[in-house]
Amino acid sequence: MSSNYIFSLDIGTRSVVGVVLTEGPRGLEITACEQLEHQTRAMIDGQIHDIEQVSKVLMHVKDKLEAKVGHPLYQVSVAAAGRALKTVRVKVNSDVTHNREVQKEDVLRLEMQAVQKAQKILADSKEEEDEQGLMDYHCVGYSIVQYELDSHKIGNLYSQRGKSMSAEVIATFLPRVVVDSMSAALTKAGLEMASLTLEPIAASTVVVPPSMRQLNIALVDIGAGTSDIAVTSDGSVIGYGMAPVAGDEVTEKISSHFLVDFNEAEKIKKTVYNIDEIRFTDVLGVEHTVAKQEILDVISEAVQSLTKMISEKILELNGKTPQAVICIGGGSLTPLLKDMLAESLGLSKQRVAVRGREAIAEVFGAQELVGPEAVTPIGIAVTSYERKGLGFARIEVNGTQVKLFEANRSTVADALVAAGISMRRTQPRLGLALTVTVNGDLKIVKGGKGQPSVIMLNGNSTSLDTPVQHNDYIEFTEAVDGENARGFIYDVVPDLLPVNVNINGKTTMLNPVITMNDRSVNYYDEITNNAKITYQVPKTVGEIMKISGFDLPETEYVVYVNERIAAFDTALEEGDDIIVELADVSLEGPDIDLEVQNADMEAMEVQTESEAITGTFGFASEAVKSKEELVPKDYTTVYVNDETIIIDRRDIILADILTRTSFSLKPPESSMRLEMKVNGAGAEFTTPLNHGDKITLDWIK
Repeated sequence: MSSNYIFSLDIGTRSVVGVVLTEGPRGLEITACEQLEHQTRAMIDGQIHDIEQVSKVLMHVKDKLEAKVGHPLYQVSVAAAGRALKTVRVKVNSDVTHNREVQKEDVLRLEMQAVQKAQKILADSKEEEDEQGLMDYHCVGYSIVQYELDSHKIGNLYSQRGKSMSAEVIATFLPRVVVDSMSAALTKAGLEMASLTLEPIAASTVVVPPSMRQLNIALVDIGAGTSDIAVTSDGSVIGYGMAPVAGDEVTEKISSHFLVDFNEAEKIKKTVYNIDEIRFTDVLGVEHTVAKQEILDVISEAVQSLTKMISEKILELNGKTPQAVICIGGGSLTPLLKDMLAESLGLSKQRVAVRGREAIAEVFGAQELVGPEAVTPIGIAVTSYERKGLGFARIEVNGTQVKLFEANRSTVADALVAAGISMRRTQPRLGLALTVTVNGDLKIVKGGKGQPSVIMLNGNSTSLDTPVQHNDYIEFTEAVDGENARGFIYDVVPDLLPVNVNINGKTTMLNPVITMNDRSVNYYDEITNNAKITYQVPKTVGEIMKISGFDLPETEYVVYVNERIAAFDTALEEGDDIIVELADVSLEGPDIDLEVQNADMEAMEVQTESEAITGTFGFASEAVKSKEELVPKDYTTVYVNDETIIIDRRDIILADILTRTSFSLKPPESSMRLEMKVNGAGAEFTTPLNHGDKITLDWIK
């Protein structure tokens, strides 16, 4: 729009008023104005229903004004009826990643998430949601109610540290159909929408200036289809609202009662105060002469209903009866309305006034533009002049054009929201973590960080808070969430050295015992969420004997450590010499045919199929042929490489013996893998084992 003039249009239900405003020596001056009524009911309740017919009226007004000012008019300021305004109050929460300092982008992202949540709430509240869903509404602005950090109110989140943050906002929306239909009508008339305001905002700008807003005043703009309301108090406008009734309700009552068409009924309504008797012809061609009082009696009920709805809306917005009411708009001239509105609100008749052009100070020229219907078109022009309207910018996002309000303050984030891109997709989520307990201590394996979004503005990398301009283009690649955590025993259990001791003359390497949910595991087993993991490095005689396969009760053995008798809880050190002897008792069992007698200690050699273990046992001349013969039937003996392993149960799998063998479970080289065979055939950790199986373990490339 040229800096030399402001062109505004008040596109009303009954008529269109155009104003060209300039800044002159005395102040703001109207250099041209033009008014034209719709020939058909192309607009109903402030909404355009016939774009083609409305555009013709707009073009006619534009042409007349261009002839008066002597130059073309391209850009125009307009207003939407207050009935279209939607507000939603909403609160959103977000975690602060790694308790780090909150950045400006984090705050903006949080605010935009709140706006999108409000937009979705608004879309979900529709009785019949169409395919556009939440895209049915333009966000025309939002304000912050409050921020919170770790559930405590805070003035500003920027640079704070905490675990969680939240923002509560009031977001304001206009239905897309309102803006798009108005834009379409303007385009057909050769005009471009430069700024948009709301009719009650425009009217209050000129009729209730800031100097009056300390008073509790209700401004009611009564048009043909809607009555827009703004309430002031304590120095500001505290609320906007709308009653979906206006002057047309009264016109329709006259039309119905006297059987005249709508335009004739409108003429009767406008002249009822001026003459005592009104003459008209109904649709059947019958002429009538009706007294003024009869017409007032006919419309009384409709006017009372109209004022009742306006009063209820004022009380809803204000919470009480205001100090005064100012009525503007052509509908405010409806007979009986002023007095009935005062009565409905419990105000004196002097506290309800109809104001027109005379109420607007410091706007000169076009004195023919008078009456209460002149307020809103002048207000639209003044609002645009003071840049209180919503400017526009057209931005391309991933090939789709979007329209932004508040163009001088819009950011990349605003453009993404307008394009329907969720703020959730601008930042990756961490993958789900695994939580386990290891020997009673909580351990967490973190999920992956993911990949952040990529945002390009006009070909250059940018951030969410970067301002955008008209005709900018944005390319957005959404963030990739981190992978859920996957962990192995070696991630949570320390690298423990095996214990090397000599048992009955044989050097034995004893690896730590590791269990997960009470099942034996090794370093390379995958962990599960909420698992209970234990590990134990054998440190006592009893622990080492159990791991070594001496699974008979303690009373069956006598143990020597470094040639001295030791208890089962005796602590051991690396390299200790251990001698295990059978005690001087009778051993009976399904696999044992052995009578133990009191006798001198006799050394004997115990042979097994794959190893020889030297031990000294106290028993008579009946020799024990092998260690295996001491094992009851509910024990399992297997052979691992050159070792014999005895386990105190039958239902075992290959994984159960891995922590009992001296074979190292860490690869010599990172590229090597563990080859496992049972009786010469390839095996897995879950392969079942039977008594006497031969197991081969080897690291291979």
